[in-house]
Amino acid sequence: MKKIILLSVLGLAVLFSSCRKDFNEPEPKKPQTMEELTVPADFDWKTMTDFQLTVKGPANGIISVASPTGSIYQKAYLTSNQVYTMKITVPTYEKSVRLLYLGQDISLELTGNSMEYTFN
Repeated sequence: MKKIILLSVLGLAVLFSSCRKDFNEPEPKKPQTMEELTVPADFDWKTMTDFQLTVKGPANGIISVASPTGSIYQKAYLTSNQVYTMKITVPTYEKSVRLLYLGQDISLELTGNSMEYTFN
């Protein structure tokens, strides 16, 4: 019985030690300075993007420009049937904003540098 346990333990030790992987590939060298980074020439380092938004509403009220998750970027007071232009700055990863005005919740795609929306 002792021989079977001893052989089992020895067999398991050999089995587990033989499953170890050896990699002989050298690790890639990590850049130490900004000059050593390889960055494509067309890479945009900006983290924020500016947009011009022109809005018009049928009644006096506050408009909020928010992220899709609800974070408010900017608020403004709209006067009835008057055009209002605002500059908003949003993170570059945002593809749309929400316009919140008098109970309306409009999703507006950020397609160009200048956008317009008229509330009904």
